[in-house]
Amino acid sequence: MSTRNVRIRSVQAPVNPPVEAVLARVAARRQPVVLDSAGTRVREGRFTIAAFDPVMTVEWGSHGDDPFEALRRHLHGVSGGITWVGAAPTPGAMVFPCGWIGYLAYEAGRFIERLPAATKPDVGLPVARFALYDAAAIHDALLDEWTLVTADWDAGLGPNAMPWQARQERWSALLSEAALPSPLPPRASSPPPDHNLSRGAYERMVRRALEYIAAGDVFQVNLARRETYPLREPPVTTYLRLRRANPGAYSAFLSWSRVSAAYSGAAEGSDAVAILSSSPELFLQLRNRSVLTRPIKGTRPRSIDPAVDASLKAELAVSDKDRAELAMIVDLERNDLGRVCRYGSVRVLEASASPAQPYVLETHPTVHHLVADVVGELADGRDAIDLLRACFPGGSITGAPKVRAMQIIDELEPSERSVYTGSIGCFGLDGSMTMNIAIRTLLVVDNRVHLYVGGGIVADSRPDDEYRETQAKALGMARALGVTADEAGAEFVAEPAVSSQAGS
Repeated sequence: MSTRNVRIRSVQAPVNPPVEAVLARVAARRQPVVLDSAGTRVREGRFTIAAFDPVMTVEWGSHGDDPFEALRRHLHGVSGGITWVGAAPTPGAMVFPCGWIGYLAYEAGRFIERLPAATKPDVGLPVARFALYDAAAIHDALLDEWTLVTADWDAGLGPNAMPWQARQERWSALLSEAALPSPLPPRASSPPPDHNLSRGAYERMVRRALEYIAAGDVFQVNLARRETYPLREPPVTTYLRLRRANPGAYSAFLSWSRVSAAYSGAAEGSDAVAILSSSPELFLQLRNRSVLTRPIKGTRPRSIDPAVDASLKAELAVSDKDRAELAMIVDLERNDLGRVCRYGSVRVLEASASPAQPYVLETHPTVHHLVADVVGELADGRDAIDLLRACFPGGSITGAPKVRAMQIIDELEPSERSVYTGSIGCFGLDGSMTMNIAIRTLLVVDNRVHLYVGGGIVADSRPDDEYRETQAKALGMARALGVTADEAGAEFVAEPAVSSQAGS
């Protein structure tokens, strides 16, 4: 495809239906995607991007073409620059002036570093998949309004390209039809899951990691496990439950069919694939030349008892172990950014840090977390793919030093992670990028739902505590699947003390 200039047109939608109602309707269209703020906070959770019916889709497997370089070719091949047409663009339009939406699986890291690749590839999804969307609807939670954005190409992208006016009218009709969201059907109780690791096996894996730490191989390594449930309802219904039970500022819903171009969102059909993410973690954001990453480390469960909840939060705030965990990852991320950012521009934001406290403590519906903001300025001659490649996969889900931690992960974990701990997000036609860390993420493949959880292991980690931390992280996802706290084994976690709209 030859490079072309693009005119971007945006208009405020005449109606402002609820996000869930729009999401449910978008999910019934061809190859729907939603990058969802899930009604969290204004700062990280302001915008939700919805799109469907892409112009083209590209996938890369575990062998052959390097997904980073292939993606670079596609990004550069579509747009040689954009021009805004009409009135000044809204903040929502500036967030996503059309472009590519998709994911990179954790295993894409094998195209960057030499790894043993010993984990079993048993999920069957591509290593990377992105689709080009030339129309989108973007919701601004601060202003409570929808913006419609369309790309008007110099030349059509194919014989069936739809005129921009028709795409805008189609979106206007969809928003007008989206009234109040329909009540979710009663949630069926889910049977016990299959595990790729028993509790005993996970704790043995942690002990082996502790041996590597004691030997000086690594300071920290992240280890994950997986539960698998039968698919009992349309994936979008499960996503809406997840959105309520465990909202994340960097949530996502992506769906497609591996056989036919159309996917109705119904649970029937083994060709249906969906990614349901309620991630609270931003991996990378690039706006103009400004870079932001927000690593998360340190976790405590929530409690329904306010006094207990406050105690858990205070305990996390002063925990030497958790603060050391985050400090190690902050150093790793600073080093990664330093490879592609202007010299001297990489720093931890003062608003979230002091020399003795490089973090903020954030409260989420089921857990408390420690988070840091690391910023930089992209160097001249570097682009979004250079930034992504320098940092992928995120240090918060590998460990430090990163390469040795990834080698240990490949050795100890029995199954591929696939999309989990990879990255989901978008590349705008203006060169911008926003990618999450795909934690709190469910994968729907072959009528099964895979639920992954993990945690960072450091020198003073205790195997039983680490397993229970994974239970706390799994709780919101397990609730969406119809699993109670007792069934999930998370007896120490009560119902959240806050509403699903609080925190990120």
